[in-house]
Amino acid sequence: MHAACPPRKEEQNALAVSEAQWRDMLEVNLNAGFLIAQALGNHMRENAVRGRILFVTSLHAESPRNLPHYSASKAGQNMVMKELARALGPHGIRVNAIVPGAVPGAGFKGSPGLVDKIALKRVGKPEDIAPMAVAILSEKYGAYMTGSSVVVDGGIALYNWLDAAT
Repeated sequence: MHAACPPRKEEQNALAVSEAQWRDMLEVNLNAGFLIAQALGNHMRENAVRGRILFVTSLHAESPRNLPHYSASKAGQNMVMKELARALGPHGIRVNAIVPGAVPGAGFKGSPGLVDKIALKRVGKPEDIAPMAVAILSEKYGAYMTGSSVVVDGGIALYNWLDAAT
């Protein structure tokens, strides 16, 4: 359950985001994500399907990055994931989230110098994220996991992107 991050604008801070941008982002990322996961969870519960739901959230959910509408929608997704995990767990349905770091694609290109801010000194690739998603969804590795977010970011969250000196 993931929508592309909007094109980055340096001055898209909390004072610059329009009401329409705010509503659109929450509609796509938060409302649609909740309604789809809720419908799926109800279908699984009603049909006694033990299964898994995986959200794709963002590092934006934990720290401001001058995209307040995106950050708020992803923080909301984290709470929706936890609420669904709590409601669906007794029915054998696990709900978790994966939190990818800088992975080019879906509108995200990264800025010059980005690699210097990543502990592993490279941007991520889909093949860096997919194995962790498979592990979270598997019964072999993720059977006792629900309501959790797993960060796969190469260490970019260790960088304070709001302070140019770090």
